[in-house]
Amino acid sequence: MSAFLRFVADEGPSDYAGLYQWSVIHPERFWPKIWSFFGVIDDERDGRRWDEVVRGLDRMAPPDAELGPRWFIGARLNFAENLLRYRDEREAIVAWNEDGRQYSISYAELNPEVARLAAALRSHGISSGDRVAGYMPNIPETVIAMLAAASLGAVWSSCSPDFGAQGVLDRFGQIAPRILFCTTEYRYAGKVIDIRERIAEVVKQIPAIERVVVVPYGGGQPDISGITKAQTWSDFAASAEARELSFERLPFDHPLYILYSSGTTGLPKCMVHGGGGTLLQHLKEHGLHTDIKREDRVFYFTTCGWMMWNWLVSSLALGATIVLYDGAPFSPTSESLWEMAEHERITVFGTSAKYLAMCEKNGLSPGETHDLLALRTILSTGSPLANHSFDYVYSKVKADVHLASISGGTDIVSCFAGGNPIAPVYRGELQTRLLGNRGPILIEDMHRHTERP
Repeated sequence: MSAFLRFVADEGPSDYAGLYQWSVIHPERFWPKIWSFFGVIDDERDGRRWDEVVRGLDRMAPPDAELGPRWFIGARLNFAENLLRYRDEREAIVAWNEDGRQYSISYAELNPEVARLAAALRSHGISSGDRVAGYMPNIPETVIAMLAAASLGAVWSSCSPDFGAQGVLDRFGQIAPRILFCTTEYRYAGKVIDIRERIAEVVKQIPAIERVVVVPYGGGQPDISGITKAQTWSDFAASAEARELSFERLPFDHPLYILYSSGTTGLPKCMVHGGGGTLLQHLKEHGLHTDIKREDRVFYFTTCGWMMWNWLVSSLALGATIVLYDGAPFSPTSESLWEMAEHERITVFGTSAKYLAMCEKNGLSPGETHDLLALRTILSTGSPLANHSFDYVYSKVKADVHLASISGGTDIVSCFAGGNPIAPVYRGELQTRLLGNRGPILIEDMHRHTERP
């Protein structure tokens, strides 16, 4: 955040309050600075990255040519290319489940894995605009499948395996995916849950599905005899000749993700997120508001059916290591996630307010029982973080950690308010509205903390 303040010093802001005010009053100047500061990979032509920063900013309407708003008109980029910019031996993804650490994938290994799967998708005819879906646990193959689809310009959508068949049909039935990635089972709280019948029902009810790619989970080859159109991950990946990974550079607002509302008022509503907007928002939130750098190891307890999975994966764009956990948070012991945090030297630990409240209720003192020296930031979302939870974190977890209660939404696949690593933390409060997010609170209210003792 301090480096970004220096980067935009010629625009006038000298502190966070001024930076926020400038970002919402002059978004047409703020967002290009984010683009440049993080070095977004794009299709620069004749020294030009775009023709126009924004059009129709004064209107709230569907993003079409007549009504607006439309951002970075003429720009072309690929989301996956920006997440796969690194090719070294640093760990990109680390996989954990209730049995502990499973394996890791380096950036050097991740690129060819994505290339292999992208070639298979391409040979099957998948191209820009096609939908690819995942009914998957939180494992590296889910990330690889998403990146492979995104590299081609296909649109990714996912549900976690704890969804019943009807829940999946209510979502994927609306988007007609051509490819479905899945596992035959998942594990939670020490139990193995077989979902083959659910998968068979989903495939039967969605005729658009042309191929079901089954990922082995738990060792051995999965039994796919009862699933029509099924092929194992290894067979599907081997179905096309390996080739160098290439990226389809697309318009800024080309669809990347389809997420869903909760479905409490009828069918879940589909929410389409563009690749460029998602990338810029996440770079801002990760790089500035969470201070994520290459050396960081980032964890968020989430499933693939929650937007925080999409949010977590974007940490790859900064070259950080993402730590995935698949399973129950208190299994096999109440300290499982803190043991993982110690073992992996996690620097950014993301969780829910409920999890922290349960740790307090169970009498856990992670700061005393585990080496959390590397831990710098704790993120909490899902519900408001109570005052006593702030006190618990600073007394029982770590006294000098940056505790950021963040709040966002599936509708923007990012956050409205959250952390600021160069500002104080006040118990019971979110620190700030995030840069570039205009809200109903008067700008003058940003200065109210300066009057506190």
